[in-house]
Amino acid sequence: IGLCFTVEASAQSRLYPKGRDSSKNSLTAYAARVDSLLLNNRKLNSFAFTIRPSFTGELGCYYENSELILRIANKCIWYSKNIEINEYRCKISDEAANSINQLFFAAIFSSSYLAQPDGLDGETYELLVNGGYYTAECWSPKKDTNCYKLVEILKTLVSATKENDKVAIDNIIPKMAELTKELTDNINDGEDNLKEIEAETADVIVMALQLVYLY
Repeated sequence: IGLCFTVEASAQSRLYPKGRDSSKNSLTAYAARVDSLLLNNRKLNSFAFTIRPSFTGELGCYYENSELILRIANKCIWYSKNIEINEYRCKISDEAANSINQLFFAAIFSSSYLAQPDGLDGETYELLVNGGYYTAECWSPKKDTNCYKLVEILKTLVSATKENDKVAIDNIIPKMAELTKELTDNINDGEDNLKEIEAETADVIVMALQLVYLY
C-alpha cells in the first residue's frame, strides 16, 4: 500500500511560508539587520515587503500613516558593514493601501511548504502582513506564475514610490484585485484538496487495519 503526493514545481506558483528563527546564527543576524535598516526594526502597523538580491543592495518597503516608505541599501547588507540608506516616500490612496494589503494576505495564506525556494544567484521577495506577524517569500519566480505576477506588482510599487507617483499605484489596483482573486481561489482549492487527501488517507488506514486483522 502506498501513497502518492504531487509536489509543486520550483517555478513557484505559490509563496513559501516563512517564520523568524529565534536561534542565534548568521542568517537570523542578517534578518535582524535587514529589519533594523530597512523595516523600521519591524515596528510595522500593516504590510511590508523586502527584495533581497544575492550580491547588491537590498530594499524594504512598508506602509505607515498613508505612505509607502521605501528604503534602499547602497550595497549588500550581508557582505558589508558601512551601509548607506536612501529613503523615498509616496502617499497613496486608501483604496490602493487596502488592495495591497488584501493581495499580500492572499499571497501569504495561499503559500505552500512544497514551494520551497531554491537557487543562489537571484532575488528573494518577502511579504509581511499584520505588522510582520505573517510572512512568506519566493525566489526569482519564472514567468507565467502567480509569483511572477506578484513580483511585477512589487517592482511597480518600488518604481512608483521612488518617483512619488501615486497615480501609477492607483493604476494597478485592478491588476492587484485580479491576482488577489486568483490567489484566494488557490486557498479554497487547497482546502478542498486537503479534505480529499484526508479522506483518502483515512480510507487507506482502514484498509491497512483490515489487512492486519485478516492476517
